[in-house]
Amino acid sequence: MLEAVDTIPEQPLLGMYMRYRRELLGLTQEETAQRMFISLSLYRKLENGERALSPERLEGWSRAMEAPVWLLRKMASLALPIPSAVESGVWPPALRAEDVEHLEALPFPAFYHRTPEYEILAANQAAREAFPWLLPAPVDAARPVNVIEQMMTVPLAREVLINWELIVHRLLFILRVNAPGTVAPERLAQILDTCRVNPDFERFWTTDLSEAEFNDSLVLVRDPETGGEISLTMRSYNAWHPDNCPYQLFMLTPRTSGTSAVDTFAGR
Repeated sequence: MLEAVDTIPEQPLLGMYMRYRRELLGLTQEETAQRMFISLSLYRKLENGERALSPERLEGWSRAMEAPVWLLRKMASLALPIPSAVESGVWPPALRAEDVEHLEALPFPAFYHRTPEYEILAANQAAREAFPWLLPAPVDAARPVNVIEQMMTVPLAREVLINWELIVHRLLFILRVNAPGTVAPERLAQILDTCRVNPDFERFWTTDLSEAEFNDSLVLVRDPETGGEISLTMRSYNAWHPDNCPYQLFMLTPRTSGTSAVDTFAGR
């Protein structure tokens, strides 16, 4: 089970993720060392954070443990510290006029988020109409509106989102996995304290997701007029160009009923 509230030095944190994956696969340290073709002594030092995890060693570990992409990205960000393109810990955000214009031009619900804590920085007109409980806070507010807090505390969210449970569980899982070394401990504590009023919080926070659940892009919304089901596809994007966009774009688009997700890595 991952523990993700306290700030932890990078190498011990890498070891924590190594242990997490090993225990998830039901392997001993010796079995993992054999998979990596290294000594048990060296593996123990890596998992205990006593030996630095080099890029080459991380590559070998990821192959041996068949690490999912989200886990490999997190570990690579720790092993190879590179300034993130996603703004962290700044409020109010410095939203560029061209980015606001770009967001408003999108015809479907779209937001700018700060991740992994999912602070709402901006929402376009379609998003404001579809999800009125996810409006960004005024710039003079003490802190931003947070997606996870709103999902856990606003009853309308659960009424509108048919697969609310999976969506919220995934958001909390992402926070739990990616918060160490990224989110200010005091801000993380605020989010968790707010969410604890929901009786489902502890179950979501302490249980993992399968890779299929983690990658599920389906959002089911209840039509407010007919009560019917509306299928949407969820996507999150970090700008590649321009490469200095400090927030993540989150967008929902119409999805044909019955459309399934395809694992593009299958069979490779």
